[in-house]
Amino acid sequence: MMDDIRQTAIDRFRAYLDRRQFSVHTIVSYTLDLRLFFTEVAIPLGQVSFREVDRFVESQHQHSRSWATINRRLNALKHFFDFCLDQQLVAGNPVKPSHFVRRGRPLPKALSREHVQRLFAQIDHPMDRALFLVMLRCGLRVSEAAQLKLTHIDWEQQALHIEQGKGRKDRRVYMSPDMVASLQQCLTHHPGDRAQGYVFWNRKRVQQPLSVKAIQKKMERYAEAAGITASCHSLRHTFASNLLEHGAEVVTIRDFLGHSQIASSERYAKVSSQKIKQEYIRTMQKILKQGQV
Repeated sequence: MMDDIRQTAIDRFRAYLDRRQFSVHTIVSYTLDLRLFFTEVAIPLGQVSFREVDRFVESQHQHSRSWATINRRLNALKHFFDFCLDQQLVAGNPVKPSHFVRRGRPLPKALSREHVQRLFAQIDHPMDRALFLVMLRCGLRVSEAAQLKLTHIDWEQQALHIEQGKGRKDRRVYMSPDMVASLQQCLTHHPGDRAQGYVFWNRKRVQQPLSVKAIQKKMERYAEAAGITASCHSLRHTFASNLLEHGAEVVTIRDFLGHSQIASSERYAKVSSQKIKQEYIRTMQKILKQGQV
């Protein structure tokens, strides 16, 4: 059991993250990471030193946790102790740069044209087809596809308004002709008000939105049936790779994906929304000429 001081500090930290508009997913993950740490480190908050963090990292390695998971948990601790330092609950932050695992972060592999066609050949259901085309043609994150609402569709401009993506940056993305057709077909099967305004619905429990995990499970099943390795994120990466290969500017791809930057060594200029739309249409026409899905 955690003592009251540590529990109160975590509760105040959660409230602080909420005020700073961190995503619900991040707040939940950080809270679980802190509870895990303090389950293993049963000493008062003010006595936690770099040695306890060392032992925690070692324990995570022994449990075969991935470097990405360890680094996320260390980030949770670092943010938490920075907060406690500001609140004068601790004298210093015990998390040091040396604690973080230094590994290159591999990009997900883009799917070949053949693999994309094999994947979509398995997808018959109109909703599932539109769902995965949104990721392939618009570069949406799986969480953004799950949260997409009917009010976010601009049929006149053939665009989607993506609200509060990663980093809380709204953006506008454009739909290719095959995406529009697929979405329209999907919506002829839409359950209406029961789906609470979401574009993609839970077929077994219509009142509940389709979860990120459910979408990922769908992708796993379709990829397995197609005999390929694919994930929701690899569709997003394929979108970006396709644009780049067909001559889109890096700065334009950044805006499509909702990144603050693509590479820290590059500087970008602002591109007008009209130019972004023209770039999308021009490049997507080239991509579609090479083969439909």
